[in-house]
Amino acid sequence: MSNRKRIDTSLDAQHEYICGTTGAGKSSHVKRVIDKAPRVAVFDPDDEYGDQPGFVRVTSARQFLDYLYRHPAGGLKIAFVSEGQDAFDFWGNAVFAWGRCVAVAEEIADVTTPAKAPPAWGRLLRRGRKRAIKVMAVTQRPAEADKTALSQAAVIRTGLLGRDADRVSVAREMNINPDELAGLVKLDWVAFKRSDLSVTKGNLTHQRETVVRAPVT
Repeated sequence: MSNRKRIDTSLDAQHEYICGTTGAGKSSHVKRVIDKAPRVAVFDPDDEYGDQPGFVRVTSARQFLDYLYRHPAGGLKIAFVSEGQDAFDFWGNAVFAWGRCVAVAEEIADVTTPAKAPPAWGRLLRRGRKRAIKVMAVTQRPAEADKTALSQAAVIRTGLLGRDADRVSVAREMNINPDELAGLVKLDWVAFKRSDLSVTKGNLTHQRETVVRAPVT
């Protein structure tokens, strides 16, 4: 399952950081993104993805690894329903070796801290780009989660956040005033694009989108 021959340094970073309280629309956004992706591997501690169209649901490391080995290059959408640090580290190492996929990590505050990223997770974030891996890091509590994911994200997207510490953490990386996030209500979102420093906002229900800060050209 090695991807040493599949490294491409010309690829752009596409990682996304998605945060918000329960019911803020995080998983809805992720599921829209992965709907058309042919290769997806989810760390799924709350069992949210196994019933999605085209997904395989597994609960053991052996099952997960077996599916990846049987699909070295072809399409596969798989949800690894497990939790805890050991399972997360295993998932990160396996996905890094698999390559060319969207790697979704749910509830990263449960398996990371604001300190240095765990080795497997940090490698996935820093070196996954060259292996065509797009990481989607998802959390309810950004102030308590790994900061590497936030700083490496090409796109940061937040919904309603209930705590000042979380709003400050995300607003600092977006270079906006935390008050911009304090006024969000359920299903509102704000998105920051690192490549052009633009900020947009909208609402999942009304499908409206407005520019908060125009792209820097």
